[in-house]
Amino acid sequence: MNAHVKPIVDTSRQQRELVLAALRTVCRRLEHIRSEVELTGVALSTGSIDPQTAIRWTEEIAPGCLPIEVNATFIAKGWN
Repeated sequence: MNAHVKPIVDTSRQQRELVLAALRTVCRRLEHIRSEVELTGVALSTGSIDPQTAIRWTEEIAPGCLPIEVNATFIAKGWN
């Protein structure tokens, strides 16, 4: 009946809501990453895993976040 009438859409509000939702998703992802890294630290501190495994897990969970010196030390000593 009113097919020719377009609804009024507030695109700036939609864009803002979309970005806010994306930011919330990023925050939850970061919380998950932090939790996984903390659990890796617990496993290392209790002797459940060795340092190489902790480094590997951390690189899988949070690629590029370990200081380069950590990886370089293990590579230099042939522990990779």
